[in-house]
Amino acid sequence: MSIINIALTGLNANRAGLDVTAQNVANVNTPGYSRQQAMYAAIGPGSPLANSAGGGVEVTSIRRVSDAFVVKQTWATQSQASYSSRYLSNMSQLESVMGADSFNISMGLDNLYAALNDASVKPESAPLRQQIISEADALTRRFNTLSESYYSQHKDLSDQRTAAVELSNSLLVNVADVNKRIVEMSATSGNPSHLLDERDALIGQLSELMSIKTNMQPDGSMQVTLASGQPLVIGDQASQLKAVPDPADPYLADMEIDFVGQRFPINGDIGGELGAITDYQVDTLLPFRKSLDDMAVAFADAFNNTLATGQDLNGNAGQPLFAYDPTSPSSSLKITNLQPEELALSSDGTPGNSDVLTSLIGLSNQTFAVTGYGNISISDAFTSMVGDTAIKARQVSSDAKAADNLNSQAIAVKENLSSVNSDEEAANLMVFANAYQANMKVISTANNLFDTVLAMF
Repeated sequence: MSIINIALTGLNANRAGLDVTAQNVANVNTPGYSRQQAMYAAIGPGSPLANSAGGGVEVTSIRRVSDAFVVKQTWATQSQASYSSRYLSNMSQLESVMGADSFNISMGLDNLYAALNDASVKPESAPLRQQIISEADALTRRFNTLSESYYSQHKDLSDQRTAAVELSNSLLVNVADVNKRIVEMSATSGNPSHLLDERDALIGQLSELMSIKTNMQPDGSMQVTLASGQPLVIGDQASQLKAVPDPADPYLADMEIDFVGQRFPINGDIGGELGAITDYQVDTLLPFRKSLDDMAVAFADAFNNTLATGQDLNGNAGQPLFAYDPTSPSSSLKITNLQPEELALSSDGTPGNSDVLTSLIGLSNQTFAVTGYGNISISDAFTSMVGDTAIKARQVSSDAKAADNLNSQAIAVKENLSSVNSDEEAANLMVFANAYQANMKVISTANNLFDTVLAMF
């Protein structure tokens, strides 16, 4: 009887709906899970008769509730939020260093000039001369520790880049593997929803490391490229990201893509955490270290040159108090073995004469060429560096908050669309259960009718 066959299709269809709902409820707390829907279609009449109602219902597919545009927006905002977060973390570390008293170059200069002023009262005093040497030594240590802090962060950023590259390559291989499994399952009319969720999660992690673009292919695979166009994943083939050390600085690197033996340089901004690491090194950290080197060289040379115009207490020509390695001035700056009596504070060696000492004191107001700050006194240059760090840190913090808000909004839109709603699924359970019971009732009624017909004979 057709009534039974129709009811049986209803039983199967609503059982499928119950299965889908059960799957959704089971994964209500599964991160990245996209809810599913059973898609129904009426089965047409099996005969051309005008009074044939139809053949029942069938489940045409299991739909994964997701929107490609919304997902791409999530990835794009995730890249920017990750970039801003990483940059802010680095800037906060730099701001903390620049604000520490033990690293304050201006404070060290003030202490040295105070010692020079004290010595001007009695320039031949051995203790006062020793105080000058001691404060000069303390100043060099401030330069050293600040420079080493820059160097340490520079090295840490290189290590972070290495770790990010390794993670990126692992994610690319996994995306390619999931692509392959999706294509295989789609070819056999299977339901690849769980694989699509897995792929979205992997690409989401990848978007934190770099800015990406994606393009869905007819076979179900997803092509992934950098925002600048270099291939990352095509079908089941994955690229390998490489960081090639800069010959002039092993902690800097040029990024490139190796795809099936072809090399693609990454000349533009790679975005994400990897972009933030390089941009911070190039745009902030290295310029600051260059400015610090300029200050160390300018001050040490000016001080030594001034001493060279005088004589010490023994009548000998003035010798330098500071020494440094030209390849890394601020980190190598130190005092020489000059003894107190060897400080040439007088132009003629007379114990009471302090004309050279006066010239040394005058260096506090002398201007020097410092990269990024023009002609400026050493103390003002460092103060400007501290101020620039604070201003940039505030700007980066503001950018990070804005990027995080945009990412949170994009995630909220995605979750509102794709995540499981417990109340909605509870209602679906009732609907499908009632429909299932109704179809069972139809079958029962059909059996009763059939029995009644048989009883007539």
